[in-house]
Amino acid sequence: MLVKLGTDINLIIFNMKSSTNILKILICLLVFKLVVIESNGQWLETNIALPAQASSRDLIYNPISNKIYGANVPDVGMPSQRSVTIIDGNTNKIITTIQVAEGPRDFCHNTKNNSIYVANYYADSVTVIDGVSDKIIAIVPAGDGPRALCYNSVDNKIYCANEFSNNVTIIDGATNKVITTVAVGTTPRVICYNDISNKIYCPNAGSKNLTIIDGATNSVVATVTTGNMPRGIVFNPANNKIYCTNYSSNNVSVIDGVTNAVVSTISVGAGPTALFHNPIGNKIYCGNMGEPGPETPTACTISVIDATTNFVIKTITTGDEPMAFAFSPVTKKVYWINEWSHNLVVANAANDSIIKIISLGSPPVQPVDICYNPVNERVYTANRLTYNISVIKDDLSTTNIDYTEGLKNSFVIYPNPASEYISVSEVFLNEISYNIFNIQGSIIKTGKTSNMKIDVKQLQQGMYLLQLNDLNGNSIVCKFLIHK
Repeated sequence: MLVKLGTDINLIIFNMKSSTNILKILICLLVFKLVVIESNGQWLETNIALPAQASSRDLIYNPISNKIYGANVPDVGMPSQRSVTIIDGNTNKIITTIQVAEGPRDFCHNTKNNSIYVANYYADSVTVIDGVSDKIIAIVPAGDGPRALCYNSVDNKIYCANEFSNNVTIIDGATNKVITTVAVGTTPRVICYNDISNKIYCPNAGSKNLTIIDGATNSVVATVTTGNMPRGIVFNPANNKIYCTNYSSNNVSVIDGVTNAVVSTISVGAGPTALFHNPIGNKIYCGNMGEPGPETPTACTISVIDATTNFVIKTITTGDEPMAFAFSPVTKKVYWINEWSHNLVVANAANDSIIKIISLGSPPVQPVDICYNPVNERVYTANRLTYNISVIKDDLSTTNIDYTEGLKNSFVIYPNPASEYISVSEVFLNEISYNIFNIQGSIIKTGKTSNMKIDVKQLQQGMYLLQLNDLNGNSIVCKFLIHK
């Protein structure tokens, strides 16, 4: 298959069938010029209508099956709709809608078993959905008010923060049985995993602290004092630091992933909540939402933090209540939703400037979550009050830059899918470095090629993006799969 990317570059994809598998070899032919993707045209591709009275609240992307999952909750005064809608990432068509227990609230993906976990907030349980068959394979008991989930890829465990019982349920990813329940502070509402130190971080909004759990032993290793009402959390894999927003203190606590100590407290805007790690420049975006509800204020801000110095380097004025973020390593863009401005913002990840604001419709449309599909270069928003999911498709335009001698005429990555190594054809005249991104846009592995071979044995099953860089600053990005 020949795909025209521009007047000076073609992309050729060959499918080579063998008796055991299908080997996809990606060859990029570069002729005189290197084309760099600089997308400037985003548009609302479609709105996916959900079943009647299904109000979408949370989203997750499954890179193994190329599916999007939306958690649907009922609205006040409407018939109860407690379900998960599964969407085909290629076609934007609904595959099925599965009835689950009351209050589906948050997701996580077990990449080892390709299972989706959804926390049922009012039913005190976690539903497990098979990523291939789309069938419910287990319902796991949790604590009171399961609010947030995260996945431990090292030990194949799932962690569920229970808001009202003030504990974390730990689930075995192989058996879907509860291993143990760990007591934490008051009102745990969010949770995240550090795959470098193998630790789990659970902010406790009611007790002004954060509980750290050891991923191997399931024991609490530290309780860290934060500001008032810790509300958001993100792990920075570039420096092994954890960032926690303190909603009522208007600041962010920075925690060292090795020592568990607070190493910095950063003043930001009013009502900091959502956090996101931008790997381009190693920055943290902090959404400052002010008071809850519309027009409190109408214009909010995003604090851009240099993760090397832990100083705010820029403040972006945005819409009402920036709620959630996504990132495309391909186009190097950051996306976020403004809940009460009813729109999605597209920003340049390098200079943190807003490129475009996309309306998702008129009120009562209320975007509350976002996810990114790297296979089809799409972004999805969960629109709580209009019973649909918006799909934003990036219109990839191209811009030519001068060709340098650092790149030859062809580029091959194989095998794809891989399990232990990926090989890169010797198309670079100079030594090259590489970055491997996960689908959330975080850099999870860096290095330099050795005999044009990259070790990927430690990567979990799923989709990744490989960025190759030569000494002249040119780069190529390709997608690859890990299958084990």
